[in-house]
Amino acid sequence: MTAQEIVELFHLVFVRAVFASLGDKRLLAVKGGINLRFFFQSVRLSEDLDLDVVTMSKEALENRVDRLLKAPAVVSPLKARGIIIGDISKPKQTETVQKWKLAVADQAASVDQRTKIEVSRRTTVEAGGLDPVDAGIANAYGIPVFLATHYRCAEAVRQKIHALEGRSQTQPRDVFDLHMLFARRDAPTHLDEEAVGWLEKAAANAAALTYDEYVSLVVAYLDPDHAPIYSSRDSWEAMQLDVIERLEALR
Repeated sequence: MTAQEIVELFHLVFVRAVFASLGDKRLLAVKGGINLRFFFQSVRLSEDLDLDVVTMSKEALENRVDRLLKAPAVVSPLKARGIIIGDISKPKQTETVQKWKLAVADQAASVDQRTKIEVSRRTTVEAGGLDPVDAGIANAYGIPVFLATHYRCAEAVRQKIHALEGRSQTQPRDVFDLHMLFARRDAPTHLDEEAVGWLEKAAANAAALTYDEYVSLVVAYLDPDHAPIYSSRDSWEAMQLDVIERLEALR
């Protein structure tokens, strides 16, 4: 397994375990790159796991995640593949954002990779829906398909536009992700007024990104079977233009 695949297996196992531990699966919602990978068949593997939480207190969530990182539901499926979790830290535990950093390692292959779990507290995750994770990804790791709450296409697009508009450092992964989402039949054809206000800056930020940034920050995380399709300069420029045109059309 590659370093990226080891991280993805951990993410899959952890998401399965955390939703299995919930009586109400609508207390959490998967977002970001993991949402796109696990529910929209994105070919981009994600470095970190991002979740939204409602209702649950900071202390209750902290205790739940701490227990799960040591629980058989997480440890055993990883151990069966020779993977261990180590070097766990909790650099941020506030009322709005809680973060865990850790390493996942395949000792036999001398592969060690770091990842992060970040949970943001929201007033609602009503835009989320309860769906099964992609069977192809789950089956590739020998993990049974399970249900989890995640943000569906329209909300995922809205969040990605906000990220492209608002990050302190623009990320080419947002362009890649929007290109993938805009190609879907359920992609939104209009936005709410607040989101429309993000479009001009989002398009400008997308246009400012370079091919070299894309190669260094995205290509290494593409599924090896699909990477040749998306690695060239022509591919990048085509998806960059597509996203800019779609953003301008939404205005």
